[in-house]
Amino acid sequence: MFREDSAVAVAVSGGKDSAALLHVLKRAYPKLKLVALHVNLGIPTYSEHCQAKVEKLAGMLNVELHVFDLYKELCIRIGDFKKTPFKRKLCSVCGTIKRRVFEEMAVKVNAQVLATGHNLEDVAGIMFNNFLYGRWEHFIRLKPVLPPLAEGMASKVKPLIRCPQTENLLYCLYEDVPFREIDCPFSTGTGVRKRAETLELLSKDNPYFKHQLLNRFLELIPLLENVKPKPALGKCKVCGFPSSGEVCAFCKRISLLRKSGIKFKA
Repeated sequence: MFREDSAVAVAVSGGKDSAALLHVLKRAYPKLKLVALHVNLGIPTYSEHCQAKVEKLAGMLNVELHVFDLYKELCIRIGDFKKTPFKRKLCSVCGTIKRRVFEEMAVKVNAQVLATGHNLEDVAGIMFNNFLYGRWEHFIRLKPVLPPLAEGMASKVKPLIRCPQTENLLYCLYEDVPFREIDCPFSTGTGVRKRAETLELLSKDNPYFKHQLLNRFLELIPLLENVKPKPALGKCKVCGFPSSGEVCAFCKRISLLRKSGIKFKA
């Protein structure tokens, strides 16, 4: 996933998984050039709590921290999307926004690799959902290692892809790793939460179910790459970021906010 002389940026949300990832990378590779990246989503109380935990962790590990505040930088908050067609899919739009911001932050700090804390349940759940809806092209994005979108950008890796969330939680508890203690107020009743509940139900009598699911889906990816070649990336006509369409997903979401009357910085 990376060399020990690589510059690795870690996307740290404040949750147990990304906190465990940053902590274990610092312990396992003490000479690795690590940089912590955090996005403040502007969610009342929750975002302040998450940022405080990330700041405490970065200080404890003596790791450089960069914070992107959505409201300070763009004058928008994730909650603003409740006024758009994404009002019932805030987790989806949040993921799109964070993905874009983290990729840009990684470039600015000259990172060669961007590591995220996706755990076993995260990836198996998304793969399961993609299978149900036939989103075959989305499977490719869930590979443990993804090459840079364009020259000068960072590759993306998921070191915890086979780690259950309970193991990450136990690691944080045993090692006194600070992580958020409250849930996002927008996560209740979402597809992400329901998908997690379905996986837990299916795993009740088979503790290896999620591992089996992940392994089978990972076997599918090379086949899908041959059947559905990855479309060539061009540039978004709005922002110039690599995109498979004329306008990237990030700019499309921002455009919806413009139409809803939200005022924000250019």
